[in-house]
Amino acid sequence: MNLTWQTLKPSDLAVYQKYYSMVDSNITDLSFHCRFAWDNVFNIKWTILYDCLIQISDGGGYTYPFMLMPLGELSPEKLEDIVSAVKPVFDENGWTFRIRAIEESMKDLFDNLSLPHVMGYDADSSDYLYDAESLRTLAGKKYIKKRNHWNRFLRLYPDYSYESLSPAIFEECLSLAKTWVNSKEIDINDAEESDYYMIKRLFDNWENLSARGGAIKISGRIAAFSVGSIGRDDIGFIHFEKADTSFDGIYAAINKLVLVNEFPNIRFINREEDLGIPGLRKSKESYFPITKVNKWKLRAE
Repeated sequence: MNLTWQTLKPSDLAVYQKYYSMVDSNITDLSFHCRFAWDNVFNIKWTILYDCLIQISDGGGYTYPFMLMPLGELSPEKLEDIVSAVKPVFDENGWTFRIRAIEESMKDLFDNLSLPHVMGYDADSSDYLYDAESLRTLAGKKYIKKRNHWNRFLRLYPDYSYESLSPAIFEECLSLAKTWVNSKEIDINDAEESDYYMIKRLFDNWENLSARGGAIKISGRIAAFSVGSIGRDDIGFIHFEKADTSFDGIYAAINKLVLVNEFPNIRFINREEDLGIPGLRKSKESYFPITKVNKWKLRAE
């Protein structure tokens, strides 16, 4: 079968959302804005096959080549046909055939493929899913530490202001992101450590996307910002978040304010994975996730 592959562009958002809406999944990797932001690393190519949106990556030197879980309505027969059509692309390039970001509720569908394979999941890649109203209000005994951080922030910085992300403040936000990179003494070009260019990619294409987010200013300068998007009607994603930690309580403040202002009606918020980083894991767990979203993967044998 001769497949025609396209690069992922902002103008593909509508068709992407059409097929994405057919999949009941909370996996952030399958959301358009996550995929587009990271495409300067993963070099995603997509096509429509058997009325599903298929995405493949050469790995971009960051990881191994893979296909993402197809977006659309899947059946055992359709999945067999898709794999039969796409695997030759991997074979021609000398790549091992792999599928990533498989929704846990669809694990059995993939596990029953006739293609000899093994399946598994990586706990470090599991997303953290939260009750959005709890993070908007910080109500209840378990959030007392977060409320204390928030209240301290209010006492220390009564002149703070909040504004929704817009091109008018992108340069300042990127400056903060670059300062964060420098403070960590990491290479801004290293995609394993720095997400600077992923944020910039969303900002550069902002007016053609449906991303959202907000920023906190203190004494007139950007102290924190957060970038997210809507998945389905009841779930939002926080893709990137940066803050100047010299301001006490700044992360608690941006977390709360962006949900109140940009995600006022969603039920759940996905704050992505911890990548096995102890500090990041501790931070994500401190907001009391209601569950973790496991992503299964398949490798042909």
